[in-house]
Amino acid sequence: MSDKKVYWIWLNNVPGIGARRFYKLIEYFESPENLYNASEKEFNHVGKLLGHKTMVLLQKFRKDEELYKAQKILEQSDLTIITLLSPEYPPLLKSIYDPPPVIYCRGKPLLSNKPAIAIVGSRLSSEYGRKSATKIARDLASSGVTIVSGMARGIDTMAHKGALEVEDGYTIAVLGGGVDYIYPAENASLYHAILDHGTIISEYPPGTKPSPGNFPARNRVVSGLSYGTVVIEAGLKSGALITVDCALEQGREVYAIPGNISSPYSKGTNKLIKEGAKIVTSAEDILEDLRASFDFDTQREIMPPPSQSAPVLDFFETLVYNALQDEEKGLEELIQITKLPPGQLNGILTLMEIKGIIKQLPGKIFAKQW
Repeated sequence: MSDKKVYWIWLNNVPGIGARRFYKLIEYFESPENLYNASEKEFNHVGKLLGHKTMVLLQKFRKDEELYKAQKILEQSDLTIITLLSPEYPPLLKSIYDPPPVIYCRGKPLLSNKPAIAIVGSRLSSEYGRKSATKIARDLASSGVTIVSGMARGIDTMAHKGALEVEDGYTIAVLGGGVDYIYPAENASLYHAILDHGTIISEYPPGTKPSPGNFPARNRVVSGLSYGTVVIEAGLKSGALITVDCALEQGREVYAIPGNISSPYSKGTNKLIKEGAKIVTSAEDILEDLRASFDFDTQREIMPPPSQSAPVLDFFETLVYNALQDEEKGLEELIQITKLPPGQLNGILTLMEIKGIIKQLPGKIFAKQW
């Protein structure tokens, strides 16, 4: 499996190629490098996979000048680029249905060996909400918990600031644009503080301006990096509730801080509590859950949470995963069990291996990772 990052960056730079389309291409071509260097006959399969318009668009980007742009990004000294094949790719994030193929990072090295909690909420927030976000984040960070949020106005901002109030507090800001684009502009000082003491990440290439369509995808990364998501003030139509939906789909815990029943900022959070979200009145409520699945005295690698004993798979991945339930199997045996054509099965196995769902042993033998 090729891990030439320049080709991953190149494909990630193509407009309209999100995570799911990226993986469809990898499933067939096995690597971005193979796609870039494919013959015209092989490249025509892009049309069958993603449609003619996407094939034409992708062909426009299959040029040396586009590869050169990717190389220039790769050479940026203040930028760390992690692909799904990189050993430092966060295992929790890798376990979600559509993990970002490429993560661009600025600041400190991205840490994934500490428990992480996402804190999200409304951009329009009350003093109660802002103080609650700061205190919960500060108390969690004091106990060695990573605070994840989206650096938006309001609750996100206060969550990052709370983590940074701790001497060795660590926070991750997930952006809806490139890591070199400060948004909102008023958070410039916070952005630079996170560069010094935390990590700024994005699945979007440097230079990408934030746009409304990017934020729902960004939210799945916020929850995907975290064991659980805490909601502090959210209206009934708040974007924070999108993060909650992502967390639930990913099998992660959802927490909510109760608010004033007369406040429009609390309607979403109070509704979450009525629907079964765990009530949080202090950091200790969350730390109790984390202690059950993480040893604070060690720095062992975090694995997917116990509630997610199996990853979310599509139909064909499920066939393969079920075939490996009892024991490891060779390629020929998998062909017999799944009834899939060898070419298609190889593509599925490749993609599942990239996502960390299965591993390949010597002799073309395959086994579950979890």
